[in-house]
Parts: sequence; structure tokens; C-alpha cells
Amino acid sequence: MLEGSIYMRNNSPMPTGWLEVLQMSDMPGYVFGEVTRLPARGWAEWRTQGSCYARGVYTIGPLVAGGSDPLGLFRVQITRGDPVTVVVYPPTVELPYFRLPSADLSGEERVRHNPQTRSSHASTVREYNHGDSLNRIHWPSTAKCGQLMSKEFDSPAGSDIWVVLDLERRIHQSTGMERTDEYGVAVVASLARLVLTEQRSVGLIAYGDQEYVLPLGSGTRQISRVLEMLAWSKTEGDIPLAEVLSQNTMKLDRFASLLIVTSSTATEWVSVLQSLMYRGLSIAVVLVDPTSFGGDESCYEVAMRLLSAGIPAYVVRRGDALPFALSRPMTLHDLPISEQCSAGELIPASEL
Repeated sequence: MLEGSIYMRNNSPMPTGWLEVLQMSDMPGYVFGEVTRLPARGWAEWRTQGSCYARGVYTIGPLVAGGSDPLGLFRVQITRGDPVTVVVYPPTVELPYFRLPSADLSGEERVRHNPQTRSSHASTVREYNHGDSLNRIHWPSTAKCGQLMSKEFDSPAGSDIWVVLDLERRIHQSTGMERTDEYGVAVVASLARLVLTEQRSVGLIAYGDQEYVLPLGSGTRQISRVLEMLAWSKTEGDIPLAEVLSQNTMKLDRFASLLIVTSSTATEWVSVLQSLMYRGLSIAVVLVDPTSFGGDESCYEVAMRLLSAGIPAYVVRRGDALPFALSRPMTLHDLPISEQCSAGELIPASEL
């Protein structure tokens, strides 16, 4: 909720006629208009309140007041105040039952893995590799061995998680003030919060009105960066999800995990995810069902293909509580009967 106050005073010894008072704003759902009269030397005050339905950057103000003489021959309008910029962050909720994907690394791979973030505790030392920063060098071991030695820090397996948010314009639907992209943004913000709470690093990729790529990072500053990026992004992308994934495969090494949040009913991008799985990435997908927002195409075919590929898929529908919707991945029995009948062609019999 966004709250404010408006104060007007009549400094004249004469009462005013009818005054129209309007506060300018481009924020959806935030409207203020009033018609009033002020007595001589009198004043009036109003409280404003509006719900922030969608993330974004908006302006509120200035205040415009207008009035005229009883015959309407002369009209006066005054404008007061400067526009105020308001940034609305997406909401975040706790996801106590969601299982984050983790890369399955052996002990040797953990040593070779060079994560973006690390703990403050060094577990071992190794030979210096070109590109290691100076603060990684362990000087006592360097003096003892006669060559540069670098510290190796503890790092949990699969600590890096990339989140891809699909902001392609044509795939999203809306019903009143509720939109599929706002649900998707809330899912991404909540997932990022969960990742960082578990002391893992997170990065964000979203192609909307421009390409948004947030490098991997951790800590409270990273969640602020995630929320800031989501607030500024707009659902005006023209690049399909399959192409977004293909353009960013180099960022996704086999030590990373991948979370996809989309409303796309196309199936081409599932093949891209399968190729990434063959490289060793652990993947999970959150589908925001467009039919629950008035769309014509269902996401169930995509869900079936994901099940067939062994990729966990979660489905969020309009009105769902995110902690409940993301408590467990979809199974074949969650599909409509008509979809289950055709699923035998896609899902191995051993999984039915």
C-alpha cells in the first residue's frame, strides 16, 4: 500500500467556489480526485491510499487544482509540487518446501570448481592458476614450496544458480489487475531470496524491453540488485525463450543449476534444456499457467515434455499461494484426463 496526504489552504478573505483537485499519477490503481469548497481562511486535508499492483518505476504528482466563477466564464488552474518517483519492488514470500536443484559434483570436481562466491574458511592449498587474484595466494605455503600457492575455499556443491525469467511480450496474459508476468516476477524474487538464504550464489537473466543479465553474487546486496532489476524490467521482449537460453549457454557451466520461470506454451525450449542436462546441469521449471489468466493455450503439453525429459516442473495458477504451488513438482496424475491419455507417447511406461 502507498499512502500520502494532500493539504490545501485558502488565504483569501472570501470563500472559494467549487474546486476540482486531482493528483497526477501513472501508477495503476493509484487515483485521487476530489471536488470541494474552502471557506474564507479555511483549509482541507485528505489522505490518499493506493495498492501497488505491479512492479515498476512510476511518478506521482504534481497536484492540479482548478476552479471557475459561478457562470463558468473564467477558469483558473494551478499546479503545485514536483513529480515524485516511486519504485515498486516485486513481493517475496517464503518457500519452505521448494527444493532447489543442485549440481551433483564429486569431491575432485569441488576442488576444481572456482565459484563466484566462497566462504571465509580455506580448506586446502593448491598450485597457483593463471587468473587467481592476489588475495587467494597463501604466502607461507608459497615460501615453503618455492612456488606460488593459492588458497582453496569451502564451497557447497552446486552453489551457483541461474534464474531465467521469460519476459517475451506475446506469451503473457492478464485478468483485471492480475498478470502472468507479475506472478512470474514474484516467483523469481522469492526463489532468489531462497537461494541467498541458503548461502548460495544467484544470477538472473531476463530479456524484456532490453537484455537484463545480473552476474552471480550472494548476500543482502545481491537480493537488492535482483529486486531492482525486476522492478525496472518491462514485459516487452521479442526474443523467444529457446533463443534466450541458446544465447546464454556459455554462462551455464556444468557446476551451475538452472531455474526457468515462464508462461510459454511453445515446446522448442524444452529441447534446449535437454541439451543442457546432457552437459550435467540440474534444472527445474516453474510454469505460470496462462489459461488461468484468460489465455487460450494450455501449458500442459510443455509440462508433459518436461516430465518425459526428467525435468521437475511446477505449475502456478491465478490465485495460487506460491508456497503451496511450489511445494512439489507436477506429476502425471496432476494432468487433466485428456492429457494423461496422450502422455503415454511422451513418458516412459516405467514412470506411469
